[in-house]
Parts: sequence; structure tokens; C-alpha cells
Amino acid sequence: MQQIIFLVTSLNGMHKPNFTQQLLQAVKQGVAVSVLVALVDFEATWKVRTFLNRLAKKNPGVSDVNLVTLADLYQEEQGLKLTSGERNTPTLTNYDERLFADNQEQVKRYLDAGHLVAELRQIDDETPTVLRQYRADQLSQIDTYGLDGQVVGIEKITDEVAQTSYVLNAKGEAVLRFVRHERPINHVFNLSNASAMMATEFADAKQNAAMANMTQRQRNKAEAATVDHTSIVSATETYYGVLAYSNYRRFDDLYTFYQAVLSHLLTAETRLYVDLAINAAISPQMPNQLIFNY
Repeated sequence: MQQIIFLVTSLNGMHKPNFTQQLLQAVKQGVAVSVLVALVDFEATWKVRTFLNRLAKKNPGVSDVNLVTLADLYQEEQGLKLTSGERNTPTLTNYDERLFADNQEQVKRYLDAGHLVAELRQIDDETPTVLRQYRADQLSQIDTYGLDGQVVGIEKITDEVAQTSYVLNAKGEAVLRFVRHERPINHVFNLSNASAMMATEFADAKQNAAMANMTQRQRNKAEAATVDHTSIVSATETYYGVLAYSNYRRFDDLYTFYQAVLSHLLTAETRLYVDLAINAAISPQMPNQLIFNY
């Protein structure tokens, strides 16, 4: 059976106009359409749901799109029971509760002697979405809930950045672990005195045409002004290592992990769409797969 899968790896990618255009075209084809949400920021899964629900109000066919999360795919996989310190489940009834409203969400904030210890966001009393936990008024953990009200993802926060994240199975065991890393990289640019960056064939062609109409003196002066200078710009790159607890397979980056996940879903008749921003990274992992971009 033919199917179409949209791999969503960032909210920026999902908000591209081309994503919406391609998705609306897909739902008109009368085949199964799935949006595979593979975000390391688990909380953002709710933003994807909200986006699709809003889109479905104007385009009813979108309501038939199947939203699939990593927790859905791994809910029956064998996992690792987290320690109490890793899981860190607070007893919220021990704290002073304050109720607020924020963008059609219920927000319950829990205080201990005036200090914020937790914040629970809910669509309604029966549908929690996110629990944020605080230590010394600093964000320390984010628990993301699934549609069934069970926690499906945990992010451990240090200096306001998720350093280690877990996807949980139906038993509440960790089935996937994502660890954030940083490494230095160098970007090498060949620049000239006369232009910001002259590296295209079109620019070369224009330059050659101009040179043909110059005197020898003008040509020598132009050549002297366009001597290449190599500049090296240092930067820091963020990447994630992934560990699957079901078989303890390790992935050195997200793209090899995406390939492993998709290998269980793709068939000969599957049409796969990925964000153009990651196409260069994911295509080498799937040399035999025809990939479309949004």
C-alpha cells in the first residue's frame, strides 16, 4: 500500500510554507499520510499537534493525517528502569498550588516557601501536556505527556539547555537516550579584497568578460585587487548521540538514528519528505531511497 511520510525534525522546518503546501497536496491523493515527529525537544510535539489541528480547521483532510512520535514507535520496546534520581517524580500535593491561564491552557504552579518548584501545563483537567520542574528557581527537568496522560519523554536541563533526554515506553522505562555534545569546527572561506565571496561560475564568467575588455594595465590592477585570502572561522557545533536500550545500539548522530527508525517504516511504495535543511546530512544514510524535500 502506498504511503507518504513527512519527517519533522524541527519546528522551523514545519513552519516553512512548502511543508504546508506539500502536506495539503499529499492528503488529496487518497493515500495514507503520516507525520513522523522526531524532535529531541519532546515538548514541541504538542506544538506540532496544535499546528495540524489548526490546519485541519481550514483543510478537513488534514484530520486524517496520522501523527507518529518516537514514543509511539518504541512503546512496546524493552527499556531500562530509571533510578528515582533520574526519573525524579515530585509529589505535587506537598506544595502550595496556584492556578493560572495562558493561551487557552491551564497552568498550575507549585510553590515551596514562595519558590517555584514545578509548573504543570494542561489543555484541561484531564489532559496534561508538560510538567516543568525547578531547583533553586532554575529549570531542571521537563516531563512531556502523551495523549493518554502518561509521561513519554524526560529532558534533564542544565543551564537552561537539555543535556540528556529519555523517551519512555508504555511501562515508563527509558527506551531511548539522547545526549547533547558540542565540538569545535572550522569554516574555511576564500575571500577577495574586492568582493564578499566570489565563488560561483556565474561570477567567474562575468569577471572573464570584463577582463576581455580591459587594457593590460587595468587587467593587472584588477588581478592584484582580487588576490584570494583564506579565512578560517571557528565555531561550535551541537550534535546528539543516541542509545537504544532495547538492544544497546549506539548512534553517533541523529541522522543515522533517523535512518534506523525510517528503515522500519519505509516500503517500496513510500514517498518520503524531509526538511531541505537536513537533506545533505540524511541522504548519504539512505542512498537507495528517493527523498523529496519541503
